[in-house]
Amino acid sequence: MLARAVLQGFPLGDTSLPLSHWTILVPNRRSARALEQLFLDESGKQALILPRIKPIGDIDEDMLADSLPEEGMLDALGKTDHLHAILNLVEAWARKNPDLDLANDVIASGAQAFALAQSLQDLINQFETEDADIEKINAVYELDLAGHRQNILTLLAVIFDDLPELLLKNEVMGAAARRNKMIRLEAARIAKRLHKGPVIAAGSTATNPATRDLLKVIAQDAMGAVILPGLDLTLEEEGWKALTPEHPQYAMAVLLQYLGAKRSDVQSLGETQGPRSWLVNEALRPAAVADRWVSTLANRADDVRAGLQRVELVEAADRQQEAEIIALRFRQHMAESKGKAALITPDRDLATRVKAVARRWNMEIDDSAGEPLIHKGRAALLVLLLRAIESNFTAPTLFALLHHRDCHFGRSPSEHIQGVRHLELAAFRGMPQSEGLGQLAARLMARQAQIPRDHFAHPLVKAMTAEHWSAAITLALTLHSTLTPLADKLQHSLHEHVQHLLAALDALSPPGDVISPQEQAFLDVMTSLQEGSKWHPVDSLSRAQHSILRALARETLRPPLREDAQLAIYGLAEARLVDVDLAILGGLAEAAWPEHPDSGPWLNRPMRESVGLQQPERDIGLTAHDFAQAFGHSHVMLTWPKRLGGAPAIASRWVQRLQAVMRTVGIDPEDMFARHLPQLAATMEQPALFKPVRRPQVRTPVDVRPTTFSVTRVEKLLRDSYWIFARNILKLQPLDAMGGDIDAALRGTLVHEALQGWTRDIANVPHGERLQLLLSKGQEVFRPFFDMPEVARFWWPRFQRMATEFIAQNDALTKDTLSILTETSGRHEFEVGGVQHQLTARADRIDISHGSRLRIIDYKTGALPSLKQVTSGFAPQLTLEAALAQRKGFAGLNASVVEDVMYIAVGGGKAGVELRGLAKDHDVSAEAEKAFAGMLRLLAAFQLPSTVYIPVHNPAMADDATDYDHLSRRREWQQAGQAI
Repeated sequence: MLARAVLQGFPLGDTSLPLSHWTILVPNRRSARALEQLFLDESGKQALILPRIKPIGDIDEDMLADSLPEEGMLDALGKTDHLHAILNLVEAWARKNPDLDLANDVIASGAQAFALAQSLQDLINQFETEDADIEKINAVYELDLAGHRQNILTLLAVIFDDLPELLLKNEVMGAAARRNKMIRLEAARIAKRLHKGPVIAAGSTATNPATRDLLKVIAQDAMGAVILPGLDLTLEEEGWKALTPEHPQYAMAVLLQYLGAKRSDVQSLGETQGPRSWLVNEALRPAAVADRWVSTLANRADDVRAGLQRVELVEAADRQQEAEIIALRFRQHMAESKGKAALITPDRDLATRVKAVARRWNMEIDDSAGEPLIHKGRAALLVLLLRAIESNFTAPTLFALLHHRDCHFGRSPSEHIQGVRHLELAAFRGMPQSEGLGQLAARLMARQAQIPRDHFAHPLVKAMTAEHWSAAITLALTLHSTLTPLADKLQHSLHEHVQHLLAALDALSPPGDVISPQEQAFLDVMTSLQEGSKWHPVDSLSRAQHSILRALARETLRPPLREDAQLAIYGLAEARLVDVDLAILGGLAEAAWPEHPDSGPWLNRPMRESVGLQQPERDIGLTAHDFAQAFGHSHVMLTWPKRLGGAPAIASRWVQRLQAVMRTVGIDPEDMFARHLPQLAATMEQPALFKPVRRPQVRTPVDVRPTTFSVTRVEKLLRDSYWIFARNILKLQPLDAMGGDIDAALRGTLVHEALQGWTRDIANVPHGERLQLLLSKGQEVFRPFFDMPEVARFWWPRFQRMATEFIAQNDALTKDTLSILTETSGRHEFEVGGVQHQLTARADRIDISHGSRLRIIDYKTGALPSLKQVTSGFAPQLTLEAALAQRKGFAGLNASVVEDVMYIAVGGGKAGVELRGLAKDHDVSAEAEKAFAGMLRLLAAFQLPSTVYIPVHNPAMADDATDYDHLSRRREWQQAGQAI
């Protein structure tokens, strides 16, 4: 409407002046961008020299060229540098007051210090923006003599006394204070008639004094005009006097009073108020006169219906469904109309979700808010780098860093990915992650040497060639040289931190010849941080990273102006100046639109009143005004979620008031709901046929079923035959977990290697040196992992304790032992159902005593099976090994008499070294034959085509996780009623 009025001859002085002489002031940059587009639309896309469209908050020196010299205007300290100056003062205050709890929090946590500085900057901006008297804050706090209040005063004194002195010394001033001064200089320039042509201020509610001063001068100028957005000219005088800060007209009332004008002095621009505007004003009438609904709405049901024409209400299940509904409505609009549709919302999360859903149909949405730089290109890579440094280079953070699309160390993508993949297999998944990168390459070399002896290693790791290991080790060394310098805890200037980070980024992602817009924006932010380094405290990178991340998060990449965009997303302020065919007012839930009022952590409501700051309810009034304005579009859809942030939500108070008006005139709000959209959104994610997954019962051809079983695989077949199907038939072996603590498998491998090495060399050392030999073997296998705190401080001391007790127990156990064999392999072939089968085993240890009697031993670093589990056949490992021995299945052993089978706990836990043998209460030979017969019956069953592989046979193990739960979709069929 404003663009059309200006182009057609705005009723303001000499309108024959070219547009280049006109000045139009709008609330913010997004509003300016939207108004520029409207001028182009109204001109029919013809070549046009636009008016000077400027955001009020960003008046520049060019407009004030005649005023600045005599004023001696200081430069503004940028918002980022201003924050860093506050942070510097906060940290200095903390060091001087170590006896205060708040100061200790600041010293201990960089995040806490940064958050405190941000809240103080917000407080300073409020004082500067609203021209409040900072000096009054001391008197306000002194009213409460509590100790913590006095402590806060010492911090505030630093901010309100030392900060101005610091800024003055450096000949700069705060951005908000300078903006106010610039606005007042512009007001003085207009008052002196120094402007060239008409001046229009549009869309501003003038909530701060400086803006009100400017609007007052413009209103008094012969070629000036102030456009009051959405002024209610119909509200009775009693209601006008009853306005409160929460009301949408409150800011207009304050501005009119300041201008010395009445509503009767205001002319309408464009069409007079229609039924939609009357309806929303009536719905939002002041609470003090809301009881007049009965009289004001009497006999006006037709007017309410007229106001509700082309108004839709939608209640979504949650924010995601709300986004899906809005995207669906956009799609419907594009199919039915060539006009423009827009989502109007203060909720950026909702806006982001809508864009994500819209991409499903390749719909492009012009979102003038843009995207945060921090999510793009090398800025995103820097975020991953900082996370890796902060975590001291854990496997998950390094994995994320190395897989970023821009990270390649200058190598070809295929070469880089191959190196990363082998490093992942061998280091990130092949062994637990140590602290830092210093020992990563050395541990990889140790891992490479260990793999041939590691029976539990993943096949992909075993398949790595020497070239693959070399690539992984080379990448580890490159990571160490590139990133380790960033991990020092020394304090540096922000300039040095940024310089070091940029050098690391150049190594990770060497820059190309052409600099993209997002890369240039990133470099501009980093350069700005370096140039303003003097304002920032000298800190460690761990503390300085908060400043770097915030600077990147504040920078926005805005897309080029799209003249042909049919869909758009607007913020509340810029929506005041646009007209669209369909306006979707999204996120209309309490705590979202409007947000809950918050007076901040420093001043309560009485304090704000005392120092002259406006109460937070003013913001509710502003967003209420924006709602009323947006509701005036020709076609409107209001949406809100039932749940917000995981908690129940309710519709915005303005939606509730609108529904109350409907009920007052006998209209059921339920009739206004567009119920087909939530139903359609829900249908989008539902399959045409819903059939719950059933517990898998796999029947494979008999000829593909395994016929070779280790004794441990027999146990697996008995407990979870689906595991055998996945591992032996599908040949799937899960990768180890990413990083994390030392796991049970590796710990068991290390302990077993130490015991095996001790057993091999025990005959060559005197009896009294056996303990030292075991400790020496343990140190040999544990040493590559000593850089890990858990190994050095937990598992190695446990091994040492275990070793002492183990030697004592072993001496008593082996009094009559002639020799000890370790890691002995066994094999026995037999026939089941006419098919040749084979049973294999690898015994941890076999003791041979007089009479060629055998004792078969298995070391356990975890819990031992109970003897009941052994004799019942549920844990048949040792009894099957005994059956193998009785069939002379172990190579080099002629003896077939098994004296005992025994588990020895060597985990080093509180229970110490525990020996659990079967011979004391059972006939070992009989138990071995019983286990072998049970195995034959089990294998015979799986030679029948009807026998199925199913997950988790035993109900007692129903909640135990297995390697293939995701493959069997176990949680799904359990929840669908197919539980064991």
